[in-house]
Amino acid sequence: MGDEYFEDEQYSGLEEEYNNNIYNNVTLLSANDLYQEFKGRLEIIKDKIGETSQVVLNILIFFNFEVTTIYDKLLLNDESGQIKIQLEEQGIFKESHVNINDNLICSICESTNTQGFSLNCNHKFCKNCWNQMIEIQFSSQIPLVRCLQDQCFERLPHSFLEQYPKYKQIIIKRFMQHDDQITWCPGLNCENVFKCLNFSYSIKCPCGIKFCSKCRNEKHHPIPCDILKKVLEYQQSNDYWAIIHASKCPQCGRLIQRTEGCFHLKCLCGQHFCFKCSGPWAKDHEQSFYTCPYMNTNKNPSKYAVQLKEELQSINNNIRIIEQSVKTLKQQVKKVLLDDLLEYSEKAIQLFKTSKSFLFYKFHLMENKDVQMYEQTLQCFQEELNICLLIIQKKVLDVQDNESLKERTTLEYINFEDSEKKVLRNLKIKKQLIKKYIIETLIK
Repeated sequence: MGDEYFEDEQYSGLEEEYNNNIYNNVTLLSANDLYQEFKGRLEIIKDKIGETSQVVLNILIFFNFEVTTIYDKLLLNDESGQIKIQLEEQGIFKESHVNINDNLICSICESTNTQGFSLNCNHKFCKNCWNQMIEIQFSSQIPLVRCLQDQCFERLPHSFLEQYPKYKQIIIKRFMQHDDQITWCPGLNCENVFKCLNFSYSIKCPCGIKFCSKCRNEKHHPIPCDILKKVLEYQQSNDYWAIIHASKCPQCGRLIQRTEGCFHLKCLCGQHFCFKCSGPWAKDHEQSFYTCPYMNTNKNPSKYAVQLKEELQSINNNIRIIEQSVKTLKQQVKKVLLDDLLEYSEKAIQLFKTSKSFLFYKFHLMENKDVQMYEQTLQCFQEELNICLLIIQKKVLDVQDNESLKERTTLEYINFEDSEKKVLRNLKIKKQLIKKYIIETLIK
């Protein structure tokens, strides 16, 4: 399509993501590629600590796959000898072998003349009992299966467990989650894994998701990962407190629940404060114990949590509306060419997703800086996004009307008016202004 508002967006969207992937040496890994990456790293650890693959895997599992901790404990620590003795007591340095038995009595279910196997400990169990334990461990994402005998530290060897695809998935994911060069797409039901030699703020996955290689959340540039993490943790931790109506003490930060009564609260630290604004109790509050003169500058975390949740839900609902409308049209429409509408809709979806990261930054500013100017700019951006949504909904109705004309034999195009194209242009400008503001405030 030749319109300039699509050309600019195509470059900054599709080509930028593609070039970004190349620049940062981003490679989509197959399951086999990923396993080879894992085995390569395993060899490095083997060389450094001088143990076999099985023992190294036992050590990795024991230390929750944190390689830095392993090096610190076993190579750099003055008490490494004592640590190794403790690991020995846990059976970490044992290397078991599977002994197949065609005619045994299972020590658990007491089945006779059945096939099973035992380890070096010679505790015999049938295949069915072993398989049940393997399934239990794997369903809990635990790549470790010990002997079924109580207090026995023998374990099924890595060479035996490799026959199970689920085992490989677990061991790789547990190990690679600590590797800065390996990152995972956060898309729903997407299992794509990438090798990224340099940090990339936006990896474009074939599933359509753009995400950050470092924190593995959806693309949030220019919001730093640590700020995004803080806001997300804040949201999660305050979901419960928002439901039960809690307010943060301005002195010590405790969250105090109010079940009934007036807004005047007293914290355990002795601080008197207002439930509604979370500010110290002042004379102005005493005009009425059931209203707050500072409600417009509310610092109550419960209110923030509820507001953030509601605004995120609104954005996600708008994205779903567009996606569902487009999906329905693609399935039903035969006589109307949808290319322009699909492209316009995709741009709108990406802008809505961008607005989520802008929203996260607003709530970061609420705790740290004056948010009024940023909030007004963001509100204008969101209002124009809603206009964009209305344009798409109107076009969808137009397509459906065109399709309903059964006598029409020629294919129809969806045309966008100049005013409708201008909405996307304005959104692009506002997006860049907001990004510039965020970067400037982060530098200060």
